[in-house]
This record gives sequence, C-alpha cells and structure tokens, in this order.
Amino acid sequence: MSIVASHALFFVLASLALVVMVLPRGGTASASEGFGWLAIAAGLGHPLALLVADGYRIDGDLTPFLAFDLIAVAALAGAAANRSPDGRAFLPLVLLAAAALAAGVQALPSRGTGIGGMLMASVLLCVVLIAAAAEGVRHARLFRESTRPLRSLALLSGMAALLWLLVILLLAGSPSPLTALQPLLEGAGLLWLLLKLMMTAVLLQLFVARRSERDERLQQALVAAANQAVTDLRVAAQAFYQLPAKALVSDQGGRILFATADARRQLGYPELAGRTLESLFVAVQPAGNQLVRGLFERPDHQAQLMQIRMSAVECRGQSYHLLQIEPLPFDFAGVRQLLVDSRSDDVHEATGLLDQHFAIGAMADGWFRLMEPVDRYAGAGLFWDKLRILSASDSEISHLEGSIASAPEAKAWLRLRSGGGLAVCVRRLLTPEQKPFYRVRLMLVDEARASGASAPCADGNGGRP
Repeated sequence: MSIVASHALFFVLASLALVVMVLPRGGTASASEGFGWLAIAAGLGHPLALLVADGYRIDGDLTPFLAFDLIAVAALAGAAANRSPDGRAFLPLVLLAAAALAAGVQALPSRGTGIGGMLMASVLLCVVLIAAAAEGVRHARLFRESTRPLRSLALLSGMAALLWLLVILLLAGSPSPLTALQPLLEGAGLLWLLLKLMMTAVLLQLFVARRSERDERLQQALVAAANQAVTDLRVAAQAFYQLPAKALVSDQGGRILFATADARRQLGYPELAGRTLESLFVAVQPAGNQLVRGLFERPDHQAQLMQIRMSAVECRGQSYHLLQIEPLPFDFAGVRQLLVDSRSDDVHEATGLLDQHFAIGAMADGWFRLMEPVDRYAGAGLFWDKLRILSASDSEISHLEGSIASAPEAKAWLRLRSGGGLAVCVRRLLTPEQKPFYRVRLMLVDEARASGASAPCADGNGGRP
C-alpha cells in the first residue's frame, strides 16, 4: 500500500477539522471516548510521518509507522466495547504488537525470510480490523442509543479488513519488485485514508451517542431515586398520619408542616398550611421546660384548654419540632390566666372576660386605667352599663349588644365622653358544656383611626369568621 503526500495532507486536515467540531462539547470522558481519542490520535501517526518525510526529502521505508495504525485499530475495538477488551493488559499488548510490527518490518526482509514488511503489516491490520468489526457488531445489540454508530463502525472496519486482505493477496501473488502494482497500491492507500476519515467521523458520532445514553441513564437513575424517596416519604407520612397520637410537626420558624389524624380531629380539622401556634390558638403561654399551655377555639366556637409538649427533631441536617397535644380539663381560672392575667397589653389596650350574662368576670389593668376616673367599681357589673358610663353612643352600644346575641363576634366604635374613641370587640366562646362566655378586646383610638376599630379582634385565631 502506498500513500501520496497530498492525500495524507488532506486526511490530516480533514481529521483535525472533525475533531475541532467536537472538542468544545466538554464534559467527562468515558472509557469509549478515551479509546476513541487514542484511535484518532494514533491514526494520524503514519500520514504525519509521510508528510514530514516528504517535506524534508527523507528517503526510507515508512512501513514501520503502520504500527500507529495498528494501535489505532486496537483502540477502535476498545471504543466500540466501551472498555479494555483484555482488561489492564490491553494497552501493553497493543504497544508490544506495535513494537513487534515496527521491528519485524525492519528485520524480517533483511534476513531473507521472504516475508515483506508491508505483507506483515497488512496481515496484522487485517486481523485487528476483523476483531474491531466483531466488537462493533456485538455491542450494537447492547446499547440502544449507540446502535447506529456502532453498526457503522463495524461496517467500516469490515470494509477496511477486506481492503487489507486485497492488499495481502496482491503482495503475496506478485513477484518482487512491485513496480507494476504501484497504481493499485496507491489506490488502496487512498481508500484506506478515506475509510479512516469516515471512522473518525463515526467515532465522534459515537461520543455524542454515548453521552446521550449516559445522560439518559443518569436521568432514569435520578428519577428512580426520587420516586423511591417520594414513595418512602409517602409511606412515612401516611404512617405518621395514622399514628394514634395528637401530634404536630413544625419547622424551625414555627410553621406547622404536618398533623396526625388524631390531632386534626382534636382541633376540628382546621386549615394548618403555613399556620403557627400563635395564629392557630387564641392564646399560648409557656408552662415549663418544653411545655406550652394554650386556648384553642374549635370551628363550633368551643374553647379547649390544651398542653403542648415540644421536642426537637433532627432530620437530614434540618431542625424540626414535634408538638404533642394533651387536652386539659376546662377550667375558667386557666382561661382567665391565658386571656387576661398573662397578657401584656399596651397602655391604650384592654382585655377582659364576661360571663354568660355579660357580667364582668375578669379585666386586665388597661380596663381599670380607663374606668377609674368615672367608676370606682370597674371590676363588677354588666359590661353594657360600663360602656354607657364611658360613652353617650347608646345606639351603637345597643347595636353591639344585639349583634353579639345573634353572631359569634361583634364590633363597634364608640365616642368617649372624655374625647377620642373606643374600639370594642366582643367574641362569644363556649365551654365544653356549651355555656357561653365572652372575650372582650378594647382599644383607645381617635377619629382619624376609626377605620382600624376592628383591630382588637385580630389576635390568634379569634379573628376568623
């Protein structure tokens, strides 16, 4: 086989152009790409040697440089298999075979064995190309995304093996010198370069296909892992939901994330998404180490006293709180402690409790500061009578009194006799025996702030309709 310098130059430039088109893709190289790049680089060895010899007018036999083609074809088989065909011994064996070829091409003809260097190189290349074609056919069945480039690679390797077999037959059947065969050998050289160029293009397609295949497998693995994690989470969530305990889970910021079925039944199935204890309960108060007492208003307006035991929970580096709810016996003194005694009202606010007849049961300090100038007995009597002492807005007070008799909540804004205004909010709650009692919120306002008269009821879940 003889290669013309102009053909070699075309092959080198075309190969470099193909390589430049793929290099910017980047990414992690697989075993297939490693062998593929080795095949492409080694395939340039013989044409580059020919160009250097032609450029510097160096005379000599360049057949030993076909050892690079032997390395390239062996690496081609590794690229098709996506692994070393013979494990760790693959590259040493290939290098040994290439060295043997290079040495044999020089030594055997000089010893009169009758075996020419080109004949020896042709036989070795033909055998390795057949092996590469077999690897391509075998692995084309195993990889769905890489089937087309692997089949193309197997076809090109088979065609190249036939080409080298033809060269073997020509060399074995023709007497020396081979001057008459020179045109045929040059044509075979051109076909070999074209086949190598097409192999380079197919190898680059194989890189893209293998990367797509790897990305798809990775995506499938991630989806499978995510589905497994979601399945495990659903099982855990369902198991926790059915747990025979009244428990809530909140994040570090206090937002409720989850509740067991018993807890939801105890709380009357409220909407818990994004709620906090302060917004879910009418009032909460620390009651000891990791303990909180709270007053909860069910959807039917029944008041319930509860004790909440808090425990820290760590999960995957995140901190959560497990809140265990324990219902307490209803005690009016406990309700008073939560709604009145433990509150820290501002100077312009007041909080109190009324019994079922609207008689004053308990009032915070703000109420007494408001009433002291006009009534020495601010802690006793009917609430409506006290409002009439403070304000001449009798129609507004009567409307407030009538509204709370038919609705769970009533609001009013009264003009005080001393000047300014008073925003009043009365909310009806029920004991477990369905007896009503009332929570009162008052706020001193001026006429410019009259639009904010509903503000006293916006506390805990007491402001919900």
